[in-house]
Amino acid sequence: MHSWFEPIALWSVVERQLARHPSAALRQVLGTLVLGATGVASAVWVGTTYFNTRWNADLGFLPGDAALFDPFRTTLLGFTLAPLTLALMYLLLAPMFRQPRRPLASLAVAVVGALPIYAAGLLLVVLPAVLLLFAAFILSCFWWSAGVRQILGVAGSDATELNVLALLGSGVLLQFGGALLVNLLT
Repeated sequence: MHSWFEPIALWSVVERQLARHPSAALRQVLGTLVLGATGVASAVWVGTTYFNTRWNADLGFLPGDAALFDPFRTTLLGFTLAPLTLALMYLLLAPMFRQPRRPLASLAVAVVGALPIYAAGLLLVVLPAVLLLFAAFILSCFWWSAGVRQILGVAGSDATELNVLALLGSGVLLQFGGALLVNLLT
């Protein structure tokens, strides 16, 4: 059970890959980002298309044609931008925690830490899986904290603070960016 909350073995593999083969690590991290976001977006598209309220009033999404935006593209954009903005916040906040700015390491922590979210997101074919997504987010917070300590080298006592600041900053960026995008598109 401990490995679920602190996947030290996984972070050790990521750390070795970053040190030995940075270009391969970048390809793997970007591939994980694309596959994870596409998988979740596909699950949401299937749910809104086939498993909507016409199928079951309690378990289904609103019908896809009732949405203002395309569910696939909206979800793909959100699940792609969320780890990218989190990585940006890690990068911007690193000097506050006496660490150098390391873009690839920041991106790796943000994307690999999001794996529980991407896995739970595959179940978003039905709407109640959103509850599982919340649990996966909490698990990802543990993963990000372990990654911040092991990959970014932040002291254990500061890892939680960095994560909270990075998640808040990322959320604010996504909120403002989403509001601007909606205003541009409508």
